[in-house]
Amino acid sequence: MLIRVGELAKRAGLTVRALHHYDSIGLLRPSVRSDSGCRLYNRDDVARLHGIQTLRRMGVALAEVAQLLDGGAAALPAILARQITALDQDLARTRALRERVIVMQAILASGGQPAIDDWLASLSMMNTYEQYFSVDELRLVFERWRRCAAEWPPLLQAIRQAMDEGVPPDSLELQPLARRWMDAAARWMSGDLGFLERWGGMLREQPGLPLPEGMDRELLAYIGQATQLRLAVLAKYLGPDELQRLDKTLGPQWDALGERARRLMADGVPPRCAAARELARDWQALLERMTAHDAALRAKLLAAYENEPLLQAGLPFTPQVRRCVRRAAGP
Repeated sequence: MLIRVGELAKRAGLTVRALHHYDSIGLLRPSVRSDSGCRLYNRDDVARLHGIQTLRRMGVALAEVAQLLDGGAAALPAILARQITALDQDLARTRALRERVIVMQAILASGGQPAIDDWLASLSMMNTYEQYFSVDELRLVFERWRRCAAEWPPLLQAIRQAMDEGVPPDSLELQPLARRWMDAAARWMSGDLGFLERWGGMLREQPGLPLPEGMDRELLAYIGQATQLRLAVLAKYLGPDELQRLDKTLGPQWDALGERARRLMADGVPPRCAAARELARDWQALLERMTAHDAALRAKLLAAYENEPLLQAGLPFTPQVRRCVRRAAGP
């Protein structure tokens, strides 16, 4: 099958003049000419033209295109492979740009039509964020924040009130709020302490980054002292790897169990009744889940909570509740 120069130009997205130029420099000469001198191209000519267009889109100069194509038919698979590689790179750049735009959309999620200053501020924030986190990591951070954002305002208000009332950051009185802060942060970051440390480091090193409503750096420093005390006490019993292995996202489940236990005690339910024994089983199952079914890790964690008043101050299970649970779990 032969194709005329005009039809080939139209189907290839070129001008007839370009094909004439390719012919004049010897880059693509038609294999056949009609009796009237019209250029006619066969299958091999079209395949060569595909190679020319592929290499040109990849930024290869015409002189280099000729050298590559004159390598013969064996060069065409290599050309196609290079085109696939270039397309893969384009797709990767497109995906990365898409993820960046998604994160920017989250930054601008306050509603309304953003002004140019909002876009510029978001671009600046993205550039800062990307010094510490990949775009994929940032996307996850903002997605998780949307899921847990509602629980932060009352917690921030309670911390602000304690700070305004002069509650010392190293006091036992502040530890329940420190525990709630650590639980909320762990759920936000899916329990990844390394990620939390990087986020905190970014906020310390980049004081110009905005913070959620109700949060400021004075409040962060205040509650940070209380949480560091808590972590320091835990470090007496658990190494960094063991602390990382704990499932630190179970705060709501522990709170719910603690409330169940307090109701049973208030109702005077005997520790050996069915409801109390069910509570003890649920408590044990949640503890197993928290410690990844590791008996040694579980023993260390229980020792920390049994021996340290600072840790006990933030627990939903008071010593009385823990004794009730132990009696209900007994033989």
